[in-house]
Amino acid sequence: MNWIDVLGYAASVLVAISLTMSSLARLRALNLVGAVLFAGYGWLVDAYPVLVVNGFIAVVNVVYLAKMQPGRSEAFELLAIRRLDNGYVRRFLDFHRADIERFFPEFRVGDITNPRIVLILRDMLPVGLVICEPDAEDTLMVRLDYVIPAYRDFRCAQYFYRSWSAVVDCPRTRRFVARGGVERHRSYLTRVGFAPDPKLGTDMYARAA
Repeated sequence: MNWIDVLGYAASVLVAISLTMSSLARLRALNLVGAVLFAGYGWLVDAYPVLVVNGFIAVVNVVYLAKMQPGRSEAFELLAIRRLDNGYVRRFLDFHRADIERFFPEFRVGDITNPRIVLILRDMLPVGLVICEPDAEDTLMVRLDYVIPAYRDFRCAQYFYRSWSAVVDCPRTRRFVARGGVERHRSYLTRVGFAPDPKLGTDMYARAA
């Protein structure tokens, strides 16, 4: 096997792996690299149909990745829901139950008595759900901050924490508090502006509202 064969196999593996990604951004990025390698492989072995098709795929991936970058036009909206027994909220929680438990293993709807519920809409698609609860006069405890896998590029969270006050009726709130129960959630919290606060307890994080 020569290096050109290795190039072809590497391109095949990357394209195959890209199709397993739940995140659209990761899928596009890996598929882009695979398509570029395939285009190079096609050029090296004089397989011009392979070169043309994969060159086109690479351009398409570049266009869509550019649209996903911060600052690109995209319609975000927050929609307040009054009750936890709302039919759509219940269905959303049930449909995504297994994935929610990976990030929020301690989340239980029955433990929440005074919720503030917000759906995150992205181009009118309901892609995220945030459930907060007043914990003190100036504090909102984030019980759930969940975004479906395809849209986990931090833009939904950034929009929520920038715009929450327009739909959440807690005008005295000065900080958000959340529990980082698992490592992947702790990493997310630090990415969106939370910091560990040992005074609040083990695995507790806080950020300014």
